[in-house]
Amino acid sequence: MVGLIVSLALLGLAAFDPIGIAAMPILLLQKNPFKRSLTFLGGSLFSLILMGLLFARGFGATVLHFENSHPEFIPSIETIAGIILLAIAGNMIWRMKMGKLSVEPGDFIVKHLQLRGWQLFIFGSLLVAFQSVIDVVFVIAMIRVGQLHLQVITLLVAVVTYAVAALIFQFAVVAAFRLTPPKQRVKTLDSVHSILIKYSYQGVIGISLLLGFGLLVLAF
Repeated sequence: MVGLIVSLALLGLAAFDPIGIAAMPILLLQKNPFKRSLTFLGGSLFSLILMGLLFARGFGATVLHFENSHPEFIPSIETIAGIILLAIAGNMIWRMKMGKLSVEPGDFIVKHLQLRGWQLFIFGSLLVAFQSVIDVVFVIAMIRVGQLHLQVITLLVAVVTYAVAALIFQFAVVAAFRLTPPKQRVKTLDSVHSILIKYSYQGVIGISLLLGFGLLVLAF
């Protein structure tokens, strides 16, 4: 159980979300910053847990049945997933060299970060749900959890562990803002933004390369 929790925590950290992190300074500079930030993160956390349970108990069971019925296809699936991750990393490297990669949220996201109350909660939920569906790390993690046939409580703990780890950087930004004296908060957010620009996509690239090559090794 401990090994599973540690593995899921690491996979959650690997599901690094530059867009979600970059959204935090925008929310923290609005009126009622902590309430709005936690509302957005609450939606994100709820969505990750719900999507995790659905994938683990639904899609994960389907994949397990397919693997048992057609074991010859497993290497092909792992190869495809590995190639997708390497392609993502390669595309990001190319865009970085061309100066076309940015951690700034698009106009659509910025606009919806102005929503209030339950609408902001729902937007946080939908944004993470969309990202989860196309996130290879999330899909692989939840499928593998589903294949372990865990009891309901253990499954919930596992999924919550992944979800909290995946959002830990966003919560860290809010915590840093809260602990900083009011007069220095804008400076703190500027520092966070600078760190994001320098390290966020490098982290995604590194994780994608490691997981991509790892899946290709398992496939062969």
